[in-house]
Amino acid sequence: MNSSVFSFLSDFVFLLLLFIQIPSSLSNDDLLTACGKEFECGGISAGFPFWGAGRPPACGIPELELKCENNIAKMNINQVAYRVLKIYQYYPILWIAREDYSVGLCPSPFMYSTFNPKIFESVEGYRNFTLIYGCEDAYTTRPGPRTFTCKTNDGDGQSVYIQEGDNGPGECNGSVIMPVSIKDSPPGWNMTALEEQLKKGFEVRWKVDMGLCPKCFISSGVCGIDNDTSQPTCYCPNQYSGSKTCAPPAPTTIPAPTPIPVPGMHSPPEISL
Repeated sequence: MNSSVFSFLSDFVFLLLLFIQIPSSLSNDDLLTACGKEFECGGISAGFPFWGAGRPPACGIPELELKCENNIAKMNINQVAYRVLKIYQYYPILWIAREDYSVGLCPSPFMYSTFNPKIFESVEGYRNFTLIYGCEDAYTTRPGPRTFTCKTNDGDGQSVYIQEGDNGPGECNGSVIMPVSIKDSPPGWNMTALEEQLKKGFEVRWKVDMGLCPKCFISSGVCGIDNDTSQPTCYCPNQYSGSKTCAPPAPTTIPAPTPIPVPGMHSPPEISL
């Protein structure tokens, strides 16, 4: 390429970039509008600390992203997909069910579920069952489990054992711990009842500081996450950055009323001394 042509194109691109402004992030007013809209999907609604589906990442914490697929609210927790059945915004409790167990007790592949203890904690009223996959000698090494068979891709059957409590896989291929409601626990290790309980899901409590949100809302702001501190913040109208609450509007100065002349009244005459 001719050097003069290359020089011309380089100068043209440089000038073009001077006049084109590429926004690097949403403004505070944009976040006020975006975070003021709740997530809505299939009868599930949620505000802070959740984000997703129209609510940008600054509206919630990274671990609580919501998705709407075929009018079904879903979320991923440590690479495991869950259906969101209910969100109790003010408690704060999340009711979820594993997506892979919605069609039976033999998902493929078998995914071990974990929860970040900094974000989630268990809810009272549940006890755990462990599904243990790929054990050949489970009856001799693990007392009292019930068993069923899952078909694998190659057509062979894989034995699966169920025990109450939190149990690791040991010498087996893997295990999945599933919370089940105590009042609805399947009697006598009823496999069909256990499958139904897994479809019903379980509750977890999210651990996010919501303390400033009521005052933020009262002051005409919305809660979000400060990207620099990863802490809750309040997005306010006509304000450059987030804060704990929105500043009150400046007082309006009311001008003094102009005197209205009354008919029949005159100014007093000037007196010369």
